[in-house]
Amino acid sequence: MSEKKENILILGGGQSAFYAASEIRKYNSKSIISIISNESHLPYERPPLSKDCLLSKMEYSDCHFFDRDFYEKNEINFFSGELVEGVDFLSQKIDTSKRKKISYDKLLIALGSSCRRSNENYYHLRSMGESMAIKEKMLTSENILIIGGGFIGLEIASAANQLKKNVCIVEIGSQLMGRIIPEKIAKIVQQKHEGKGVIIELNTKVLNVIKNQNFYEVELSNNKIIKCDMVIAGIGSEPNTALFSNTDLKIDNGILVNEFCETSVENVYAAGDVANFYHPFYKKYIRLESWKHAQNHGVCAGKNIGGQKVSYKEIPWMWSDQYDLNLQMTGLCHDYDTFVVRGTSTKEGLIHFFIKNRKIIGACGIGVGGKIGRDVKLASKISEKNIKVTKEILSNQDFKLNKLLIQ
Repeated sequence: MSEKKENILILGGGQSAFYAASEIRKYNSKSIISIISNESHLPYERPPLSKDCLLSKMEYSDCHFFDRDFYEKNEINFFSGELVEGVDFLSQKIDTSKRKKISYDKLLIALGSSCRRSNENYYHLRSMGESMAIKEKMLTSENILIIGGGFIGLEIASAANQLKKNVCIVEIGSQLMGRIIPEKIAKIVQQKHEGKGVIIELNTKVLNVIKNQNFYEVELSNNKIIKCDMVIAGIGSEPNTALFSNTDLKIDNGILVNEFCETSVENVYAAGDVANFYHPFYKKYIRLESWKHAQNHGVCAGKNIGGQKVSYKEIPWMWSDQYDLNLQMTGLCHDYDTFVVRGTSTKEGLIHFFIKNRKIIGACGIGVGGKIGRDVKLASKISEKNIKVTKEILSNQDFKLNKLLIQ
């Protein structure tokens, strides 16, 4: 009698799901691996959707990690256009919009997050389909209003401006990119956009949107009325946890998981945007929404599902490209004792290091092209190794940070 093959189900067809499935197969050649996605596309990268795809520098088909041959070769089942409708953790079965009572031995939840939506007239950007819709509408639009001055809103604004569109950004906060980005760096980004002709309204919110036959009239809290052809909202996102609200799964700003991607329910794991994970370095729970985290957390989940007991210790890292500026951030840029500035301009690269107990807990930099990439990544490694630093060393541009790693 042949041994029963382990049945591994992955809910969600994004980056975490893809990397988890690929990683599981490295350690487990006999299991049945199935990815269930509500999208019609194979797993793809999302960062180009707000940048290169809108500018036609990259085709949407080039965003896919691999074509269908990869899944067939690695014996990974991929079910597209299938919505998960119910989960029974006790019997270890799920229901989908196409099938009922699908059994699993191990389950990975990688359902990601969804845009906050407040008006049916707004465009949002989370998926490939939404990016395509925005790109098509932009072709016939001249005046574009973007609600939200976060990374997505600013990247879309940069693309729209380069397409010669008139752009206005409305941000409820006192600076762009919220409190996670240093005010000085946020101001540089603001000046870059304004220098290109983008109008930015800070400390402002939308009060009312009136749809006319061919345009919108948007009433703002600063008494201005903006006329535009399209409205794009980038006002944050929320983890997709509604499916599990009445289950034994512990949820708090995402599905709670330990450093091994394990949830409160046996044989159930979670990874990526949907997970609020315990980070052993920071000794607290964190939920992240970034390309690098989605990849690395998926890999970690795959290792643990595949039988490797691996702790997730990755130092957070993210980036944003706007015009010729590259912004990068690593670690957590809050709860610090002091900060140090390295550099004086975007031409040479400008980095803020955040220090606590003489150790780097985070760094945020901005520069033309890739000027700051090396030092931001070095900051991450220095942080991870708990190396003590001084203000004098970090502020001295003549001192090579890699020397701290070899002392």
